[in-house]
Amino acid sequence: MTDALRAASGSTERKKIIEENEELWRRIKNVLGKVGHGKCWYCETANIRSDNAVDHFRPKGKVSGTQHGGYWWLAFDVKNYRFACTFCNSRRHGDGGTTGGKADHFPVMPGSRRADSPLIPISVEIPMLLDPCDYFDTTAIWFDETGQVKVNPEAEEIEENVPDRVSTSRDLYHLDHVRLIEARKRVFLNVLEMCDQADDALRAYRSTQDAAARTVFHDSINALKRMKREDAPYSAVAKCAVRGYRSSSPSAKIIAEVS
Repeated sequence: MTDALRAASGSTERKKIIEENEELWRRIKNVLGKVGHGKCWYCETANIRSDNAVDHFRPKGKVSGTQHGGYWWLAFDVKNYRFACTFCNSRRHGDGGTTGGKADHFPVMPGSRRADSPLIPISVEIPMLLDPCDYFDTTAIWFDETGQVKVNPEAEEIEENVPDRVSTSRDLYHLDHVRLIEARKRVFLNVLEMCDQADDALRAYRSTQDAAARTVFHDSINALKRMKREDAPYSAVAKCAVRGYRSSSPSAKIIAEVS
């Protein structure tokens, strides 16, 4: 289909080709979903918001706020697909007066060149949106005990534009949606409680050599390991909680070092 798009006489014909073949990316939605363990690649939500869809990271049609005609040549490129929930993918109003959703937005850093034809590699761009398929980008966001999106200071030390990219991604991916914040907060606090439980059990075992206390410690460590697994709810939040608590919790320190 990409060859057909390149051979098309103009934008009208390209749009027709894309619209007539939308089923091609819809067919692999379930495959993309399994890659992310059923969670939205942008916000990690599995079931508290809405239906999931295949998002074109670089919009296949127009790019909002620009004269760009869209990255039509990437319409059928699987590397441009992201598994996204409705609130991240579409413009929606949320609880607490929040509004967000990526839709056809794809801002780039001021001064960055934008690829406006298949002859220009997308590597010339510096996107403002964090890409869940880019490992460094996934390290840029941090979460605290309030469930809010923060900037990872370690990532900011490497790239100074990280705060702007995190802010833009928070707004366009609708990461400040109230129910999403509350869900992240619950996970964060559950991790801290489990760390405290493990630490208490460890102290008890060390002082008494009681087998029951040892069992509680090991069970708590195993539970923390499960909370960090990629298929766990908001595992990125759990990882932040463990890393942030490792200086004061022996259990968190152990788990923080486990991949």
